[in-house]
Amino acid sequence: MAPTRVSNATNTGDLAAELRVAVMKTSRRLRLESSSDTLTPAQYSVLAGLRTEEHTIGELAGREQVAAPSMTRIVKGLLEAGLVTRTSSEHDGRLVMVALSPAGRKAFHAARNQRTAWLAVRLETLDAKDRATLARAAALLQEMSAK
Repeated sequence: MAPTRVSNATNTGDLAAELRVAVMKTSRRLRLESSSDTLTPAQYSVLAGLRTEEHTIGELAGREQVAAPSMTRIVKGLLEAGLVTRTSSEHDGRLVMVALSPAGRKAFHAARNQRTAWLAVRLETLDAKDRATLARAAALLQEMSAK
């Protein structure tokens, strides 16, 4: 592993730029680590959005910031793969609800576990102080993202 580079960011603008690049590179690498022939990054993201509750196509499109026709294509692929189910809404029969199927839950967890394992291997190479720094950074990033 290459030596750790210490940031020379002296103002918030420089730090923001460095963090943006680091987050983007890490995110890209994590996506690559769990890429497979059966689950695209967009499909993984939709499965992640369905892990706790069902949603309409419109809700999923809004969450993913894509147009409804694009989300319809993504969901169609997930349906064909048996990873999601479609049912009518209990409250409004005109609405179609999309939910994870058991196979979808399994595929989501497998992809997530693969990403987590890749990152865990890299974290094991760091000393306790650096892992503590990253733990604090992770908490701060989650806090900032929630605002």
